[in-house]
Amino acid sequence: MILFDPNPPGTGCHDPEQSDIHLVNTVAGQLTQFSDPSVVGAGPVMKGPTFFQWLQEQSALGALRTVDADRISPDDYYPRGLFGRYLIWVFRYVCALAPAHVRIVCKRTTVTRAHRTEDGSWVLETADAKVPVDYLFLTTGHTKPARPARVAQTLRVTGLETVVIDDPFPMQVKLSGITATMTVAVEGMGLTAFDVISDLTVGRGGRFTKCMVTGNLNYHRSGHEPRILLFSRSGIPLGARAVNQKGVSNQYRPRFLFADKLRELRARRRLDFGTDVMPLLIADMEHAYYEAYLRERKDAASALLFSHQFPHADAAQRRALIARYIPEPDRFSWDSLASPIPVDALSDRATFRHWLAAHLHRDVQEARKGNLDSSVKAACDVLRDLRDNLRAAIEFGGLTEESHRWVLSEFLPIMNRLAVGPPQSRITEMIALMQADVLQADFGPGARCTVPSHGGLMRVSAQRWPSHWTEVHALVRARISMHSPKADASSLLRGLLDDGHVRLFHNGSFHPGGIEIDPNHNWVDATGSIVENAWALGIPTEGIKFCTFVIPRTGVNSTAMADAGRAVCCLLSAIARRNEGHAFTAADVLPTEEDASAFASLHGSL
Repeated sequence: MILFDPNPPGTGCHDPEQSDIHLVNTVAGQLTQFSDPSVVGAGPVMKGPTFFQWLQEQSALGALRTVDADRISPDDYYPRGLFGRYLIWVFRYVCALAPAHVRIVCKRTTVTRAHRTEDGSWVLETADAKVPVDYLFLTTGHTKPARPARVAQTLRVTGLETVVIDDPFPMQVKLSGITATMTVAVEGMGLTAFDVISDLTVGRGGRFTKCMVTGNLNYHRSGHEPRILLFSRSGIPLGARAVNQKGVSNQYRPRFLFADKLRELRARRRLDFGTDVMPLLIADMEHAYYEAYLRERKDAASALLFSHQFPHADAAQRRALIARYIPEPDRFSWDSLASPIPVDALSDRATFRHWLAAHLHRDVQEARKGNLDSSVKAACDVLRDLRDNLRAAIEFGGLTEESHRWVLSEFLPIMNRLAVGPPQSRITEMIALMQADVLQADFGPGARCTVPSHGGLMRVSAQRWPSHWTEVHALVRARISMHSPKADASSLLRGLLDDGHVRLFHNGSFHPGGIEIDPNHNWVDATGSIVENAWALGIPTEGIKFCTFVIPRTGVNSTAMADAGRAVCCLLSAIARRNEGHAFTAADVLPTEEDASAFASLHGSL
């Protein structure tokens, strides 16, 4: 087995060398790289420690210097670089447990081209070698677009041109030239933007202190921070993750949006997300919202009675139940979640600034209640918990072309804002930075950063208030690109397309991204034939698949684990057919109890 990667195996954006100020946005207890009995249809189970368990083990060995060993919690958020160390440890652990007949070779290089031979095998081309292989897995993760990036290692501001940083990673390099005399625009209000902001503030020596009375933060400048302007299409950041009250694997169980029913309907026709899926999804969000609301505002008995009646009622009866139990101002509203900015908040910039500050404070208050006790956060968490049910409707061309376009352009950004935001601490920090006049985020929805017609520095301008604009010395595009393989910087992906070994996935005339695969993750070539000795997993399939960038979670039949297991089972079956007389069993791919002794020798190796 040969693995090609110019970086340490498995790290990607979780570079172990990055600053500890960058956090993962999932609690430690819910992150794993190992399967468990909940994962079905994916071959044998291989157990191993979750990220939280690994933190505990490493702490006991004295291997963690940046984490308080006495306060490690499954419900806390830890540095992304530390998770990168876990990923490297997992890789070494798995390699150590490999059977004696399996040899794993890592090549710290990039595959630039893959050529198909006459017998159907492959020759992989790198900068200094050509390597023959019989089977091929494409697991490239996030890659870069082919557009030229106007990036400088050291920024030299002439007053005539704004430096554009298309890709801020690695931040310690890409942002190093930004000085305290600059005004910096950050495009995007998602997870990458919060990393950029942290790097330009706490990463420059600033610090937060906590008010013991309110729990809010105050920011103390170091003097090295630039002026930061934050803007995005929506004008508001992703919502804060609520305090986890669900443990490791507890999820909201659907009462309406059942995956099996969606598959039954798909067997008859393609689905329209707006009419076939959204009403069921909203009903489940209402159920979670009202159950939490009644537990908080009334009593457990009322919540239990409502929760029992609501799923068994038709739409009219559900409206009657809501009217009986819930005052009108307190009722669930998808529209308010999707478009929370009221019209009067956009009357002028100062009004929007005050509204935004109040909105962020409310978001933090709800997040502190928890993902079961806050009615708002309980409803939003349904979007995350029922992601697999949404996959049942969307993946492999399950939607009409028009509906698929709408899901990716309109629904997905809302889903991400409501369900997969940063830790609550990031929003609290954002409030403190705004109060300290380090961060300005009052440009409203639709703001843009453009070059004026007469040239010169770029300007961030508010769409609602065109006369309000600010010149910037640097623009950081804080977004992870989800571009098509045809626009990728990778010569490997472009070559596979050019040679017809793969083809882009299309739903009608719509190309949502990614290459086409079959349900076993085998490639589909330009002629529509299955490439039986090549598979793709993760980001290269984002298009025919949905939300492939999610880290596996324990105890929930993780899609990432199931997909990988299914593809590997196909590989083993193909090898068995080729070898004819040898049928592969679990003993060929799983460690024996004696092999497990290697586990102890790996403790503390990172």
